[in-house]
Amino acid sequence: MPMISSSGAIRDISSMIRKLKPGYEIEMKTFKKDRGIEIAKEEDGSLNIREFGFRTAEYHAASDDFEKIFKEVYQREFPRSHEIRYSVRRIR
Repeated sequence: MPMISSSGAIRDISSMIRKLKPGYEIEMKTFKKDRGIEIAKEEDGSLNIREFGFRTAEYHAASDDFEKIFKEVYQREFPRSHEIRYSVRRIR
């Protein structure tokens, strides 16, 4: 899994999500791989966000509301991380 800096992760992942094709997802995990976020893009362009670690929850958001929800979830799951592991994969 490649790693990105935590300082620019919100910006980098947001740009990846805009380019992401439906049926694919981005998975982000901490260095120890015990906490993370999965973001899947649906056929209609909406996004499913699943967080696991400190809290386990799922969110369904339109692409307009994504940034606000993602920032909240990101700050909760990666409070002290310096680098984030990520991968892009096909889910269907």
